[in-house]
Amino acid sequence: MKFFNLGGGEIFLILLIAILAVGPKETAKLARQASDVFKNVRGVLGDLTSDITRAASDVADAVDTKKEE
Repeated sequence: MKFFNLGGGEIFLILLIAILAVGPKETAKLARQASDVFKNVRGVLGDLTSDITRAASDVADAVDTKKEE
C-alpha cells in the first residue's frame, strides 16, 4: 500500500521513530490529531473540487451562450 508515496516499511520506520521520540501515549494522540487534520483537508479539497467544477461549468455555459449569439 502506498501512502504519500511511502511503502509499508517506510511508514513503519516513521512510526517507530515517532514512538521512540514522544512515547506511545503521545504518538497515539498525535495520530488521532493527524487523522482529524486529514479528514478536514479531504473535506476542504472536496468542496474546492466541487466549486471549481461548478465554475468551469458556468464558464462553459457562458461560452456556449456567447457562441450562439
